Amino acid sequence: MADSQEFVAPEAQKIINALGVMPELTGERQWSVHLAEVTGEDVVFSYDTQWRSVRIVWNTPEGAPRVKLFREGAKLLRVAEERGETSLIVEFGTRDSDGTLTLQVFPAVAISDEVMLS
Repeated sequence: MADSQEFVAPEAQKIINALGVMPELTGERQWSVHLAEVTGEDVVFSYDTQWRSVRIVWNTPEGAPRVKLFREGAKLLRVAEERGETSLIVEFGTRDSDGTLTLQVFPAVAISDEVMLS
């Protein structure tokens, strides 16, 4: 369940400019970014600003799950473009933990997740 903290996400145009893909509304407040067209990898990044949640699904070429991540407590989604890399970075915070989830999109797809107990 969402708490009183806000989940701040960039305008769709910022994501389009950085990734070349338009986020699509896939729920009342859930947005999905399908990255296959620009990465050649079956990766979908979804975020819900109301419930402060993020999901990453990365499938093999055969369609089998390679990575499935779901996190709640999102506070900030930002696009980072530095050192030749473009990433979606999500900062999280709950009563018990803080962390950062990074989905590097360019030059190659990679995921890192760091969580620390508060």
